[in-house]
Amino acid sequence: MIISITSLKGGVGKSTLSQNLAVCFAHMGYKVAIVDADLNDSSERWSGMRNNEDYPPIMVASIDTPQALRNNVKLLARDYEIIIIDGTPAISKLVSTIILLGDILVVPIKPSIYDIWATEKFQDRYEEAVTIKGNPIPAYFLLNEYSEKMVFNQDSKDALEDLKFPILQSTIKTRQAYKEVVADGMGVYEYSNKTAKKEIIQLANEILGLLQELSSI
Repeated sequence: MIISITSLKGGVGKSTLSQNLAVCFAHMGYKVAIVDADLNDSSERWSGMRNNEDYPPIMVASIDTPQALRNNVKLLARDYEIIIIDGTPAISKLVSTIILLGDILVVPIKPSIYDIWATEKFQDRYEEAVTIKGNPIPAYFLLNEYSEKMVFNQDSKDALEDLKFPILQSTIKTRQAYKEVVADGMGVYEYSNKTAKKEIIQLANEILGLLQELSSI
């Protein structure tokens, strides 16, 4: 199973989500790898901090060219049950490759009209990838740094509906825990914040459920 976490906007939480989902899946018993396709190498650096032998292992590979990404993801798929691609915000062929490789796309988005507008270019890349593949590519928005007290205005709602990707039921709230775990190479699943742990488990289970539904079609 290949989960592409991608967006054309920086700072929406792609690396944070990639790392925390990988940790969660690993604790569920899956053999997990992260492919870090971001030039910032955030997930690769995070993996260097993950030295606790009590943590389940997570392999992280930094790959930033389209052909290398295609070749290595195929190789990784032989040995790993779940591969998470931590995408790049750059507008490049690499983004199209990330979209094409995913069994499912998770597109993090913050609940603001500016972030929604910024994703419109992503849909252009998505449509190009669908044309190349010849089949629909399941894609879902994930509301990140979300607060139930924050209300979308009508322009935001309309813009989100125009982009036509469904929104995952799970949301990721604004929590300090997601920042605190990075320096130790951890995920919130392994941290003291039980609410954050529950949140990431819910997201992981929702994604697994969607992947199971897609595989049965």
